[in-house]
Amino acid sequence: MSSQELKSVLVTGGCGFIGYHLVNRLLETSPNSQISVLDLPTSLPRYPNVKYYDVDISIKTDVQAALEKIRPTVIFHAACTYSLALPAETHKRINTLGTINVLQAARSVGPVKAFVYHSSSSVVEDGLSSMYNSTETSPVLFAPQQKFPYPLSKALAEKAVLEANRRNGILTTSIRPAGTFGEADYEMIDKLVTSAQSGQANVQIGDGTNRYDFLYVGNLVSAHILAAKALLRASSMPEDEIRDEERVDGGVFNITNDEPWLFWDFHREVAKQAGFPVRKEDIKILPRWLMMVIAFLAEWWVWVFSGGKRESTLQRSGVRYACLTRTLSCGKAKRVLGYRPTVGMQEGIERSVRWFLRRK
Repeated sequence: MSSQELKSVLVTGGCGFIGYHLVNRLLETSPNSQISVLDLPTSLPRYPNVKYYDVDISIKTDVQAALEKIRPTVIFHAACTYSLALPAETHKRINTLGTINVLQAARSVGPVKAFVYHSSSSVVEDGLSSMYNSTETSPVLFAPQQKFPYPLSKALAEKAVLEANRRNGILTTSIRPAGTFGEADYEMIDKLVTSAQSGQANVQIGDGTNRYDFLYVGNLVSAHILAAKALLRASSMPEDEIRDEERVDGGVFNITNDEPWLFWDFHREVAKQAGFPVRKEDIKILPRWLMMVIAFLAEWWVWVFSGGKRESTLQRSGVRYACLTRTLSCGKAKRVLGYRPTVGMQEGIERSVRWFLRRK
């Protein structure tokens, strides 16, 4: 039996966007694996040959009890919150403390050899500055430099994962994806399709010259599996035989589609595939400064009239992101993991929009 074979696999967050696709790919490529999912139920369907544990990862005792039953050899930790509108406490509870709970349980149960963490490329962003071909050597931001709760929670979780490397026989690595889209993506594609259907796809903030690295979810899950197999391979080798330039454990990897797009071209292509193409002459360009003023007023209006209990859906941070360049290098993943995106941006957008149109 190959040392890289995924025998008993646990996917945390397997009922969410990333985890759902990861489970599907494992079923396709590792049909003999025992696959378990740790997550709370969602609207996505469950696979009949997968064992599900309805567990909140922020509850330490429940996580421990589940892992004692599952006893996985490989853990893909994809459970997290995504929405930037959630309060800081929620991000901390699920993204940071939840990750620590899974790590501690993994160390105590024994057979775990590989731990692949689904991080975020935002751990190196300040939310104010553009990124140009950022590499894994970019410094991770913590408080007080990091002002935003979501990337801070992911950075703290990633730090715990990397510090756990080679403790209790577990090898760990962190995957930092670019902005990920695909089927079942309710954070990006669904909102863009809805925006197009409401006639808003022709709105653009700023001059539209900012480039972004996006990532189709099918390519992301391929990177996760490549990382897990590399960790299993390394676990069967003496550590001193692993060259630094080939090391996966204890490291991080940017993952992109290796095909940057203009930020607003991506939005308009989604609209086109949804049946709402935007002609160049119909594009309405809103100056960044004007939208920053409007967002500022919206934030205060919602905060005041909700007694501080709600946040505006239009925020200055969102306006900034819509005008920033955000490109990443995935050269390390290509060199060390053998990663290659197999689904291009155009095909990925077409697949994603078709899925949502069928659902609607």
